[in-house]
Amino acid sequence: MIHVVARVTLKPGMAAPFLREFRELANLVRQEAGCLDYFPTRDVKTGLPNQKYAPDSITILEKWSSRQALESHLRAGHMRGFQDRVSSMVTDVSLTIVEEV
Repeated sequence: MIHVVARVTLKPGMAAPFLREFRELANLVRQEAGCLDYFPTRDVKTGLPNQKYAPDSITILEKWSSRQALESHLRAGHMRGFQDRVSSMVTDVSLTIVEEV
């Protein structure tokens, strides 16, 4: 099983339009073969030590049945279309891809 944590840093004020686009995309992604989970999250300000709080970031949590399923997802046409539609809202994207051990 493959887990993906995609951290998307947005320009200020872009969270709402980004999430509108993302929710449309998520409906398609959840139908892909091998997609077990796919949803957006936002930081919660807790004041706990070592917490990075970034109000202009969205973290997407994903679970895939295999590396092949993830790779197919990344090549999907709806992913490329989504990336084109949100590119002007995004300042940075980082990915952490892990598997259970």
